[in-house]
Amino acid sequence: MPKSEVLRGAGWKRRAAGRAELPDALEGQVEEICRDLSEQVKRMRQLQEQADELRTALREWASPGGAIVRTD
Repeated sequence: MPKSEVLRGAGWKRRAAGRAELPDALEGQVEEICRDLSEQVKRMRQLQEQADELRTALREWASPGGAIVRTD
């Protein structure tokens, strides 16, 4: 079944062109999700930095004489 038929069958109505105002409760939820996503992105960056540091330390430890060996 095409998506448009599903929406019509579910009682959805299309709004007129232009931006519709979201109710305050929904707006608050969207803002909370955006904050959560921002925090997750920050944490992912931190984990990437830690992984890079660990990778460098492991290469130094594993290479003869302590020389850094790049495998990129």
